[in-house]
Amino acid sequence: MGGVKKLKRTLLIGLLTLALAAARPATATMATIAADCKAPELVCKAAGNQDRSLYMRDHCHYEQRLRVERFKVKDGQERPEETRETAVEIEPAAKADKTGQIPVTVSVIFDTDKKGNPKSKVSENETTLLSFGALWDLAFFPLLPEKIQYYNFQEVPAERKSERWYRFIPKAEATSVPLASGTVMLDATTGEVLTIKIESLHNLEVLDKEAAKLKSFNATIDYSQFEGAMRLPTLASGSGSSNIRRFEGNFRFRFQEGKYRVVSKM
Repeated sequence: MGGVKKLKRTLLIGLLTLALAAARPATATMATIAADCKAPELVCKAAGNQDRSLYMRDHCHYEQRLRVERFKVKDGQERPEETRETAVEIEPAAKADKTGQIPVTVSVIFDTDKKGNPKSKVSENETTLLSFGALWDLAFFPLLPEKIQYYNFQEVPAERKSERWYRFIPKAEATSVPLASGTVMLDATTGEVLTIKIESLHNLEVLDKEAAKLKSFNATIDYSQFEGAMRLPTLASGSGSSNIRRFEGNFRFRFQEGKYRVVSKM
């Protein structure tokens, strides 16, 4: 398809990401939020790093690859339902939409059938689990500055001297904001996020009625350094269960992200 048609291929990932973007404060307000951070100092550094990293990623062309094994459990035995691998290219659209936001353009570049066999023809606007971009970003960037106030933090013993680990869970009254719970592993000096282990996602109905059908989700996410300071989610694996249409049942996944290239002004 031509360039104009490609810009129009905005999948659900774009709509959901816009929902998060629209809810995020302006840059000046973000600085105020960071200055008022009431979490442990190292967590506040991590929040700033997550914010800067996500901002840069939003201005990049990059690729994601996801392998999903979907199955049902009967009498204690797993029954395979689907094995699928998908790869997509993601980049910001060339111009803002009517709301003033920049849509995210997604193109499927590789796809398989339910048995994991590569398709000879790929539909660029096929809906896959990568289409639910806001769900993934909630797991990958749970500690943005505007979210910190909604969490309780507790330091837990770290397995490596160069790191400090913090468990985070939503406060009981935090029901109007999409949140996550888990443990974040930070560089003990810079506060850069090294690994996050997500135990659950919360308040998904605020994102979307389909997102709320995700019954459970857990993941281990590893971050790689980019441009000497940013930390981006390059590897992840985990599992969960879903009532989302076309993706019902239990699932395991492996995720990769990379090939970042800045394509719009920051």
